[in-house]
Amino acid sequence: MRLKVPQLYFKACHDSRGLLRNLFWSDGISQLDYQLFGNVIAFDATYKKNKYSCPLVIFSGINHHNQTIIFAAALIVDKTTDTYILLLRQLMFAMKGKTPTSIITDGAMAIRNAVREVFSEVRHRLCSWHLIRNVTSNVGNSSFTSKFRKIMLGDYEIPVFKRKWVQLIEEFRLEDKPWVINMYEEKHMWATAYIRGKFFAGFRTTSRCEGLHSVVARYVGSRYDLTSFVENFQRCVAHLRFKEFNADYESTRGSWINAGAKHRE
Repeated sequence: MRLKVPQLYFKACHDSRGLLRNLFWSDGISQLDYQLFGNVIAFDATYKKNKYSCPLVIFSGINHHNQTIIFAAALIVDKTTDTYILLLRQLMFAMKGKTPTSIITDGAMAIRNAVREVFSEVRHRLCSWHLIRNVTSNVGNSSFTSKFRKIMLGDYEIPVFKRKWVQLIEEFRLEDKPWVINMYEEKHMWATAYIRGKFFAGFRTTSRCEGLHSVVARYVGSRYDLTSFVENFQRCVAHLRFKEFNADYESTRGSWINAGAKHRE
């Protein structure tokens, strides 16, 4: 595979029996992209669609066209803190030690622990898309979900946010629900009122993470073995790069100015 993918960095970890546990990879272009755009990264470990039901971890970011790009990926056999610590350290090795300033995750406790261990000084926020999915599964009320989303993304001053939160919880009588109590305690990780002014690139709306999941699903599936899975995943990466190439081309063309209309003004 290294012959097919220039400057590919990959790291395979095996257990005591010699069985593969984790596979991490990042090609040369992804490594270059990280040096340019790796100040903010999204760490998504929720995708699972391959022959062995191994979770796929994707490290992604945003380029100069506000498009999603992929820095690295990994297949893992478990979702433990130790596994995620290993992946984050492999990411740092592949990217020549460059540390991001901000990281977005799905909020899983094992990932949080790993981020604290490896990136203790990095700003950490929760992915809005995953958060909305958690709201739906924990509360199960579409009206609450809609209003929660508005409060989460609303550009409010902190006192306004607090007042709206109290009104929301009282409206749906959720004052004693543990999940709701915990979410409020972690508001600094998801509410725009608390994270505005901090740089998270374009990772604000729920659509970006959802869009990446949708694109990946078109290229990989449960029928693929390990080799086929990685090869098809790289086709997905190539698709994203083609979109960037097109955007680069369009940006060099510029836009025409109607000189006659300008003169008439």
